[in-house]
Amino acid sequence: MNVVNLFVIGVKKAGTSWLYYLLDQHPGIFMSRVKELYFFGEHYPERLDDYHRHFPFEASFTYFGEATVTYFRHARIAREIRDYSPEAKMLAIVRDPIERLLSQFRYHKQLGVLPEDAALRDVFADEAFQLLEDSHYEQTLPAYREVFGDEQFRVVSLEEATAEPAAFWSDLQAFLGVHAVPLPDLNARPKNPTGGAAFRRLYRSTIHPIKQRYPGVYERMLESPLVQWTKQQLLQVLGTAEDDALTPDLRAELRREFAPTYDYLEQLGFTAYRDEAPT
Repeated sequence: MNVVNLFVIGVKKAGTSWLYYLLDQHPGIFMSRVKELYFFGEHYPERLDDYHRHFPFEASFTYFGEATVTYFRHARIAREIRDYSPEAKMLAIVRDPIERLLSQFRYHKQLGVLPEDAALRDVFADEAFQLLEDSHYEQTLPAYREVFGDEQFRVVSLEEATAEPAAFWSDLQAFLGVHAVPLPDLNARPKNPTGGAAFRRLYRSTIHPIKQRYPGVYERMLESPLVQWTKQQLLQVLGTAEDDALTPDLRAELRREFAPTYDYLEQLGFTAYRDEAPT
């Protein structure tokens, strides 16, 4: 096998790191050491050799996979991946659309995309941000189902998966057709929270410039256990992102905004979101 045949296509800030960790623990699955490769939609097919350097195709894995959180946004990426790997399995993970929106809002502050004093309502009218669009799963994910079909494409729910992880893990292995192994130790999973204001300032002044200017160095940093340990220690000292309290009016507005999204999640068979759906 010389192609990547397992893709986690998103959704951004909906649990892709959690899903990536589970897949990476299976002995029959190799997930790229750099989680997000941003190849399709940007560099395919010109830099295929560089892309393939992330995968040991000479090894006897059933799947070689990656998890890029923005692939879900465009139908043309679905078509590119099918052109490249027609038999690939595709996974998308979703989260309550309001909670996902809040998580991405805080993460944009960490990256410096938004100023620290930005209020959630302030960005609604700014079309430069995809905060709302990324939570409208019903507008993006059906394209993957159309291109790959139910046998190759699966949408999973973060809330339902974490509520019953053993059952989810068993079902996921069956979908992939790999031999069943016990659920990995979820407590050993590296945490990937968004930091609080102090951590975000440190990140913007140190790590983010490296990521922008020296992506190769940044990729090696991601693979370093020392860097990961240091990050966790800083998060413990400096704190993680505070919850953004929504006023009743704003929450009601968001529920109306995402009414089609909750309908879509219901159609997929997910029950975890019924209490959030607008009446």
